[in-house]
Amino acid sequence: MLMREVAASVGHDDWGSRSFVEPLTLLVDSCRASNRMSLVGWQVLRSVARRHLRNRLDIRGYLQRRPEAAQRPLGSPLVITGLPRTGTSLLHNLLAQDPRHRFLRLWEALHPLPPDNGHGLDEATLVHKAEQWLGRLFELAPDFATVHPLAPHGPEECDRLLQNAFASQHFMDMFDAPAYADWFCRCSLEDAYADYALQLRVLTREEDADRRWVLKSPGHMGHLDALLTTMPDAVVLHCHRDPGEAVPSYASLIDTVRHPHTDEVSPLEVGTQALQRCETALSRALETRAATAGRTFVDVSYPSLVADPVATVADVYQRLGLSLEPAVEGQMRRWLTENPRDQGGRHRYDPERFGLPPERVRAAFTDYRERYASLLEERL
Repeated sequence: MLMREVAASVGHDDWGSRSFVEPLTLLVDSCRASNRMSLVGWQVLRSVARRHLRNRLDIRGYLQRRPEAAQRPLGSPLVITGLPRTGTSLLHNLLAQDPRHRFLRLWEALHPLPPDNGHGLDEATLVHKAEQWLGRLFELAPDFATVHPLAPHGPEECDRLLQNAFASQHFMDMFDAPAYADWFCRCSLEDAYADYALQLRVLTREEDADRRWVLKSPGHMGHLDALLTTMPDAVVLHCHRDPGEAVPSYASLIDTVRHPHTDEVSPLEVGTQALQRCETALSRALETRAATAGRTFVDVSYPSLVADPVATVADVYQRLGLSLEPAVEGQMRRWLTENPRDQGGRHRYDPERFGLPPERVRAAFTDYRERYASLLEERL
């Protein structure tokens, strides 16, 4: 019914691959089965589904007019990932200061088409729509800006593109949908990543020819196999933080985004979900790394990144065979000055509230902590 409504409003029903129908159906059914969604939650889910369905049709319509866009090269993107709350946003923002890099802006992520694409939507209109979207988000979840700052022109997670295939970590955090979450953590997402890469091609403009995409999402962790199958020349920047710190922080994030959509949120259930999801994603990521030894992976230490961000980025550049130009370094330092840590408020949470004392979490990641001890700076 919803697909027919959206198709009627857009004026065509060329959905392309229908691989998105299964996860969309599973998401809705899983939310219904948990029986915890609030009225606001159902309204938000319907609105979210309509937006992503419309994006799919708009992209197909654009490709009917510009079929060559599907062949635009993506080069060798830098893909930042790691468990949630491991410094991926900080690293992303710093790399976005380099004019040689092309990053996904929030206003693009919400409507992944070039401005003036046949629908009369220029950049100013799309930015205004992003501002309105942010206003609604912060009204529903006032604490979200403290956990994850956002701005219309700022770098945004490329997970927004995977949401158009209804294959996103964001949905299992936002809604209490256990069956969907179990599917997402264990499935193969090759079709979703094909859609993802297609959207990046659509967004790649002529002036981007000499610029390198810098992408970021913790959601890639459990699906590096699909990402690297789709974009074999990608370079993965893997951020590392002591799980005893990262996992409770992730649980707090889930708690923040789920409360507005759910009648009853159990902190202990959220803690267990955060722990299990991180375990599964990290295990799958390390399996992919072991199976793709020839791939380029660059490991980034969260303690080092927080202690000296520019020096850590300079080290990343060196390992990539790149030079950090003085002007770019200066821009990075200006960004750090203008965006001090905790400027939106300090992210405060109690790990015990989620049943996640450090010893419980660290026990679940013993092998990982031993392998990457030098990057975690923890006591084993």
